Amino acid sequence: MKRLLIMAAAAILVLYLVDTFILMDNKPSEEILKIEKYEEVNNPNELPIGIEPGNRVPNFELTDIEGKKVILEELRGKKLLLNFWASWCPPCKEEMPYMQEMYEKYQKDGYEILAVNSTVTEKNRQDAVDFVKKYGLTFPIPMDERNEVSSRFEILTYPTSLFIDSDGIIRSRIIGGVNKEFLEDELKRLP
Repeated sequence: MKRLLIMAAAAILVLYLVDTFILMDNKPSEEILKIEKYEEVNNPNELPIGIEPGNRVPNFELTDIEGKKVILEELRGKKLLLNFWASWCPPCKEEMPYMQEMYEKYQKDGYEILAVNSTVTEKNRQDAVDFVKKYGLTFPIPMDERNEVSSRFEILTYPTSLFIDSDGIIRSRIIGGVNKEFLEDELKRLP
Protein backbone atom coordinates (compact mmCIF):
# COMPACT_ATOMS: atom_id res chain seq x y z
CA MET A 1 0.00 0.00 0.00
CA LYS A 2 2.83 2.35 0.94
CA ARG A 3 4.57 1.57 -2.35
CA LEU A 4 1.34 2.38 -4.31
CA LEU A 5 1.05 5.78 -2.59
CA ILE A 6 4.67 6.63 -3.38
CA MET A 7 4.16 5.68 -7.05
CA ALA A 8 0.98 7.80 -7.27
CA ALA A 9 2.77 10.78 -5.71
CA ALA A 10 5.69 10.32 -8.12
CA ALA A 11 3.31 10.16 -11.10
CA ILE A 12 1.57 13.36 -10.00
CA LEU A 13 4.94 15.08 -9.57
CA VAL A 14 6.06 13.99 -13.05
CA LEU A 15 2.80 15.22 -14.59
CA TYR A 16 3.16 18.55 -12.81
CA LEU A 17 6.76 18.99 -14.00
CA VAL A 18 5.86 18.06 -17.59
CA ASP A 19 2.95 20.52 -17.57
CA THR A 20 4.97 23.33 -15.99
CA PHE A 21 8.22 23.07 -17.95
CA ILE A 22 7.58 21.14 -21.15
CA LEU A 23 4.03 22.02 -22.14
CA MET A 24 4.33 25.67 -21.15
CA ASP A 25 5.06 26.55 -24.80
CA ASN A 26 1.52 25.45 -25.67
CA LYS A 27 -0.06 27.90 -23.25
CA PRO A 28 -1.33 31.15 -24.74
CA SER A 29 1.05 34.01 -24.21
CA GLU A 30 -0.07 37.42 -23.00
CA GLU A 31 0.53 38.67 -26.55
CA ILE A 32 -2.14 36.31 -27.90
CA LEU A 33 -4.57 37.22 -25.13
CA LYS A 34 -4.34 40.96 -25.88
CA ILE A 35 -7.45 42.42 -27.43
CA GLU A 36 -6.88 43.70 -30.93
CA LYS A 37 -8.06 47.30 -31.29
CA TYR A 38 -9.96 48.53 -34.31
CA GLU A 39 -7.73 50.33 -36.80
CA GLU A 40 -7.72 54.09 -36.53
CA VAL A 41 -9.20 55.96 -39.49
CA ASN A 42 -7.10 58.78 -40.95
CA ASN A 43 -9.92 60.95 -42.29
CA PRO A 44 -13.03 60.09 -40.27
CA ASN A 45 -14.93 63.19 -41.44
CA GLU A 46 -14.80 61.91 -45.02
CA LEU A 47 -16.80 58.79 -44.15
CA PRO A 48 -20.52 58.78 -44.94
CA ILE A 49 -23.05 59.26 -42.19
CA GLY A 50 -25.11 56.11 -41.66
CA ILE A 51 -26.10 53.36 -39.28
CA GLU A 52 -23.79 50.55 -40.38
CA PRO A 53 -20.27 49.74 -39.17
CA GLY A 54 -17.78 51.98 -40.93
CA ASN A 55 -20.18 54.94 -41.08
CA ARG A 56 -20.12 58.07 -38.95
CA VAL A 57 -23.01 57.84 -36.53
CA PRO A 58 -25.90 60.24 -37.25
CA ASN A 59 -26.50 62.90 -34.64
CA PHE A 60 -29.68 62.98 -32.59
CA GLU A 61 -31.13 64.92 -29.71
CA LEU A 62 -33.38 63.44 -27.03
CA THR A 63 -34.35 64.23 -23.46
CA ASP A 64 -33.11 61.82 -20.83
CA ILE A 65 -35.11 60.22 -18.05
CA GLU A 66 -34.25 63.15 -15.75
CA GLY A 67 -35.36 65.80 -18.28
CA LYS A 68 -31.86 66.78 -19.46
CA LYS A 69 -31.08 67.27 -23.14
CA VAL A 70 -28.77 64.64 -24.66
CA ILE A 71 -27.06 65.49 -27.96
CA LEU A 72 -25.04 62.63 -29.40
CA GLU A 73 -22.58 64.93 -31.21
CA GLU A 74 -21.53 66.39 -27.86
CA LEU A 75 -20.04 63.01 -26.94
CA ARG A 76 -17.54 63.11 -29.81
CA GLY A 77 -14.13 62.33 -28.41
CA LYS A 78 -15.47 59.59 -26.14
CA LYS A 79 -15.75 55.89 -26.81
CA LEU A 80 -19.43 55.08 -26.77
CA LEU A 81 -21.85 52.23 -26.34
CA LEU A 82 -25.19 53.28 -27.83
CA ASN A 83 -27.78 50.78 -26.64
CA PHE A 84 -31.48 50.58 -27.56
CA TRP A 85 -33.63 48.81 -24.98
CA ALA A 86 -37.05 48.34 -23.38
CA SER A 87 -38.01 47.42 -19.82
CA TRP A 88 -40.04 44.37 -20.90
CA CYS A 89 -37.12 42.84 -22.83
CA PRO A 90 -35.53 39.79 -21.06
CA PRO A 91 -32.05 40.16 -22.68
CA CYS A 92 -32.10 43.86 -21.72
CA LYS A 93 -32.69 42.88 -18.10
CA GLU A 94 -29.77 40.46 -18.31
CA GLU A 95 -27.20 42.82 -19.86
CA MET A 96 -27.99 46.07 -18.00
CA PRO A 97 -26.07 45.09 -14.84
CA TYR A 98 -23.01 44.40 -17.03
CA MET A 99 -23.41 47.77 -18.70
CA GLN A 100 -23.57 49.51 -15.31
CA GLU A 101 -20.47 47.65 -14.16
CA MET A 102 -18.55 48.65 -17.31
CA TYR A 103 -19.73 52.25 -16.97
CA GLU A 104 -18.42 52.47 -13.42
CA LYS A 105 -15.16 50.78 -14.40
CA TYR A 106 -14.33 52.72 -17.60
CA GLN A 107 -16.09 56.09 -17.49
CA LYS A 108 -12.99 57.76 -16.08
CA ASP A 109 -11.07 56.47 -19.15
CA GLY A 110 -13.29 58.31 -21.65
CA TYR A 111 -16.03 55.71 -22.17
CA GLU A 112 -19.70 56.64 -22.23
CA ILE A 113 -22.92 54.66 -22.38
CA LEU A 114 -26.20 55.97 -23.75
CA ALA A 115 -29.08 53.56 -23.27
CA VAL A 116 -31.94 54.84 -25.42
CA ASN A 117 -35.25 53.64 -24.07
CA SER A 118 -37.79 52.85 -26.78
CA THR A 119 -40.52 54.51 -24.77
CA VAL A 120 -43.27 53.95 -27.34
CA THR A 121 -42.97 50.19 -26.74
CA GLU A 122 -43.49 50.54 -22.99
CA LYS A 123 -46.94 50.20 -21.39
CA ASN A 124 -46.16 53.55 -19.77
CA ARG A 125 -43.13 55.76 -19.18
CA GLN A 126 -43.04 54.78 -15.51
CA ASP A 127 -42.04 51.21 -16.44
CA ALA A 128 -38.74 52.56 -17.79
CA VAL A 129 -38.25 54.78 -14.73
CA ASP A 130 -38.86 51.82 -12.41
CA PHE A 131 -36.44 49.67 -14.44
CA VAL A 132 -33.67 52.26 -14.12
CA LYS A 133 -34.21 52.49 -10.35
CA LYS A 134 -34.37 48.71 -9.92
CA TYR A 135 -31.03 48.18 -11.70
CA GLY A 136 -29.36 51.29 -10.21
CA LEU A 137 -28.39 52.63 -13.64
CA THR A 138 -26.35 55.83 -13.52
CA PHE A 139 -25.49 56.31 -17.19
CA PRO A 140 -27.68 58.59 -19.34
CA ILE A 141 -31.06 57.13 -20.40
CA PRO A 142 -32.45 59.14 -23.34
CA MET A 143 -36.17 58.57 -23.87
CA ASP A 144 -37.24 57.97 -27.48
CA GLU A 145 -40.87 58.86 -26.86
CA ARG A 146 -41.83 59.31 -30.53
CA ASN A 147 -39.72 56.44 -31.91
CA GLU A 148 -37.80 58.92 -34.09
CA VAL A 149 -34.28 57.82 -33.20
CA SER A 150 -35.10 54.10 -33.08
CA SER A 151 -36.67 54.41 -36.54
CA ARG A 152 -33.70 56.32 -37.93
CA PHE A 153 -31.37 53.61 -36.62
CA GLU A 154 -33.69 50.88 -37.94
CA ILE A 155 -34.03 49.22 -34.54
CA LEU A 156 -36.24 46.16 -34.93
CA THR A 157 -34.94 44.01 -32.05
CA TYR A 158 -34.15 44.80 -28.42
CA PRO A 159 -31.54 45.17 -27.29
CA THR A 160 -29.45 46.50 -30.16
CA SER A 161 -26.03 47.95 -29.38
CA LEU A 162 -23.68 50.09 -31.45
CA PHE A 163 -20.06 50.45 -30.40
CA ILE A 164 -18.81 53.85 -31.58
CA ASP A 165 -15.21 55.06 -31.44
CA SER A 166 -14.03 58.49 -30.31
CA ASP A 167 -14.21 59.80 -33.91
CA GLY A 168 -17.90 58.94 -34.07
CA ILE A 169 -17.42 55.90 -36.31
CA ILE A 170 -19.67 52.90 -35.74
CA ARG A 171 -17.34 49.94 -35.29
CA SER A 172 -19.90 47.20 -34.62
CA ARG A 173 -23.67 46.72 -34.44
CA ILE A 174 -24.86 43.89 -32.23
CA ILE A 175 -28.44 42.67 -32.29
CA GLY A 176 -29.47 40.87 -29.10
CA GLY A 177 -28.02 40.74 -25.63
CA VAL A 178 -24.32 40.64 -24.86
CA ASN A 179 -22.46 39.03 -22.00
CA LYS A 180 -20.02 40.83 -19.72
CA GLU A 181 -16.88 39.53 -21.44
CA PHE A 182 -18.03 40.53 -24.91
CA LEU A 183 -19.10 43.96 -23.70
CA GLU A 184 -15.77 44.64 -22.03
CA ASP A 185 -13.72 43.31 -24.95
CA GLU A 186 -15.66 45.37 -27.48
CA LEU A 187 -15.29 48.55 -25.42
CA LYS A 188 -11.53 47.96 -25.13
CA ARG A 189 -11.24 47.55 -28.93
CA LEU A 190 -12.47 51.10 -29.60
CA PRO A 191 -9.71 53.54 -30.59
